[in-house]
Amino acid sequence: MIKRIIAAAALAFTATSGAIAADVPKSTADCMEQVFDLATAAQDKNLSDAKTTEIEDLLTKMEDACTSEKFAEAANVSDDITAAIDK
Repeated sequence: MIKRIIAAAALAFTATSGAIAADVPKSTADCMEQVFDLATAAQDKNLSDAKTTEIEDLLTKMEDACTSEKFAEAANVSDDITAAIDK
């Protein structure tokens, strides 16, 4: 599932353009790049199935916020994902 999210994020990122954001994304492209980076980080951690499912749900929520241009919400979800990965 994470691989599908990475693929979707990469596709959405290539379909848009923009610069890299610091915290709160400034565009859909920036936001989707953050989704991609977080999905890659989660995949690299080899997490448990339960943790992977939790993170996949959060990645989907963040992706939805990105495509809806709710960048502050996406940043909040990003923080939740980072915390879940680091637990």
